Amino acid sequence: MTTFFTWVQTYRGRIIALSVLNTLILPWVFTGLHVHVAIRVAVLFILLNLTLAFWIGRWLAKGHLAWWYSLCLPLLFGFMVWFRFADYGYWFMLIYWVVTMLSNTKEVQ
Repeated sequence: MTTFFTWVQTYRGRIIALSVLNTLILPWVFTGLHVHVAIRVAVLFILLNLTLAFWIGRWLAKGHLAWWYSLCLPLLFGFMVWFRFADYGYWFMLIYWVVTMLSNTKEVQ
């Protein structure tokens, strides 16, 4: 377990672990709690995932990681949309990737 916590403290680990949590686990939790679709889209798809996309871009820049780490969140989200949600969710894949790339270009201090 300590190996997992050590891995999650790295930028790579944070990106992958939080992408899995936000795209594969939290949608099922929201569904299990019978959260209305509009609230789920607003909170999970817009607030949480867009915030995570921003931070992934920042972590990419700080950790000097390869560009393909920016695809973790959109691709996992696309899998979940294909598996469970409506087709309009595919647009969020592009939005998440653009937000990630834009926050990656911001100067890191």
